[in-house]
Amino acid sequence: MTEQQKTVKAYGLWDSSISAEQLASKSTRLGQIQATTEALYWLEGRPEEQGRGVIVRYKDGERKDITPDGYNVRTRVHEYGGGDFWLNQDYLLFVDDEHQQLYRQDLKTLEVLALTPEPPSKRSWRYNDGTIDSASEFTICVRERHESDEVLNELVKIALDGSQTIEIVAEGYDFYSNPRISPDGKRLSWLCWNHPNMPWDETEVWTADITNGQIKNPKAVVRQGKLSAYQPDWTQQNELLYAADYDGWWHLYQEGASDVLHEPEHIEFALPQWIFGCRVWQQLDEKTLLAIGTQEGNQALYLIDLDTKRITLLTDEWTAFSGQMVVSSNQNDIRVYFLAANPTQPESVIQLTLGDRYQIIDRRVLSELEQNTRDDDISKAKHVSFPTSGGDKAHGFFYPPINSQFQGPEGERPPLIVMSHGGPTAMADSGFDSKVQFWTSRGFAVADVNYRGSTGYGRAYRDKLKGQWGLVDVDDCIAMGQYLAEQDLIDGDRMAIRGGSAGGYTTLCALTFHDAFKAGMSRYGVADLVSLSQDSHKFEIRYLDSVVGPYPEKAEIYHERSPVNHTEKLSCPILILQGLEDKVVPPNQAQAMVNALENKGLPYEYITFDGEGHGFRKPETIIRAFEAELAFYQQYLI
Repeated sequence: MTEQQKTVKAYGLWDSSISAEQLASKSTRLGQIQATTEALYWLEGRPEEQGRGVIVRYKDGERKDITPDGYNVRTRVHEYGGGDFWLNQDYLLFVDDEHQQLYRQDLKTLEVLALTPEPPSKRSWRYNDGTIDSASEFTICVRERHESDEVLNELVKIALDGSQTIEIVAEGYDFYSNPRISPDGKRLSWLCWNHPNMPWDETEVWTADITNGQIKNPKAVVRQGKLSAYQPDWTQQNELLYAADYDGWWHLYQEGASDVLHEPEHIEFALPQWIFGCRVWQQLDEKTLLAIGTQEGNQALYLIDLDTKRITLLTDEWTAFSGQMVVSSNQNDIRVYFLAANPTQPESVIQLTLGDRYQIIDRRVLSELEQNTRDDDISKAKHVSFPTSGGDKAHGFFYPPINSQFQGPEGERPPLIVMSHGGPTAMADSGFDSKVQFWTSRGFAVADVNYRGSTGYGRAYRDKLKGQWGLVDVDDCIAMGQYLAEQDLIDGDRMAIRGGSAGGYTTLCALTFHDAFKAGMSRYGVADLVSLSQDSHKFEIRYLDSVVGPYPEKAEIYHERSPVNHTEKLSCPILILQGLEDKVVPPNQAQAMVNALENKGLPYEYITFDGEGHGFRKPETIIRAFEAELAFYQQYLI
């Protein structure tokens, strides 16, 4: 259909083939991936089963669910989880959501055996992110114990024979992750860090010796103030490699060597460690690494030659990776498996087969989560850099409205929905997201902002949010909208802002302390910083020390930047969505905001969801949330 044949209709009112029901049906979550020499395994969270986690085995071209009925693979360590299962050639170990017990599943018989006892109270002992010794006698993993007055994190050694024998092998730090045993079984490595640091602020790499199954001689091999290390792991030659931002970028290093393993490009080989179990580098041979690199908000696969230190692009066909990648080799070829998306393909399980000199000789999608949107209905992300406050430059992705059947009235510019990602130390990417296309196919433009503090642009950019949360992130969301209006791409008088969690806080600050937006949506967003600093979970309870300031020393700043304390400044409608079982941003945050709005007589809509936590999982929740948000924008922006 040509432009002349398209139906002219107001932006924001176009008919779209992407319904809220489709978003719910396509919202299967792809999680961790692992591989043996014979098969690939990945985790799916299925909304049609109330978010149940199921491990899928892909072998000889066929996929099979191997998680027995009655089990739900999901760990709640740090509340965000990750590292839900791990394996070797014989056994798969997984965490079940009901009690957070660890189980062993025989990969031949698929029989399941409990390796840990039921905790003293529901989900009070949690496990994840483990490694199995070469003799299949024990596993070492993270355990998080929720005691009556504190939460304790540690590394534990658990027997695989079902005796439920548990031994603490590392304790004393506030957090642990990435326990990994070397291929020869002689050494163990791990990451650890303490409050008030987050893992992208400062972490340490430790090792220990393994002698007759005993963990001995622990020592720090990477310990430096304001240094973030990531993914310490072993090569086939028992060498320990890790990423660290010594020079302001997450580059790769080897234990005991001070020189970077590759050319010092502004490419980062790490991710913000919000969840466990991620891998961004894998070894192909003794002198070659394969790595997921991030540069200017876009990601790609790179080869690193350890002899020449040269970095070469393997492929940029995919531009958004979740940090799940494994390599499986046999006598015939090398297969690389990863989760990734690009501007026209949603996140999928991808298989690359590498031939001579690591040329790609085959590529295929193994998961069944493909999108059915026509190419001429897809709005493709365009990376944008723009000026912002303080003479700085910020970044984001712009999505113009596109629909093969409709166009806007001549001379009219579309309304804009500004998206502020969570974290706030996270990153918007350019991968296909049907939730973005839901808006663009209806005639809304979308700006997905990588405000200062986001990952993917180096440590200096990440650190610009230090002490500035609620200020520079908000400035950047407004600045991107204004920039797009100046470029005549959108209607600057019809802008909305939306965000969840930390992005919800940015949204509420933008609506409270500025008048750039006509409406906004906060999804389990932070409204009261003081309450968050006292009532969040352990992983994030001290996060505000860095992005706001220590409390109560900086109590005045906490009060000043809490939207709930300044609702008299609000002048536009707000939609608030909240799960009633949220442990990360408890419902009292949303309720406090609603109470203030009610007292002020300001327009708002408040919708709560029973049985939902931090991130909506149920199909009925997803449908109702998107339909309510669409109606809200159509009422106030069109």
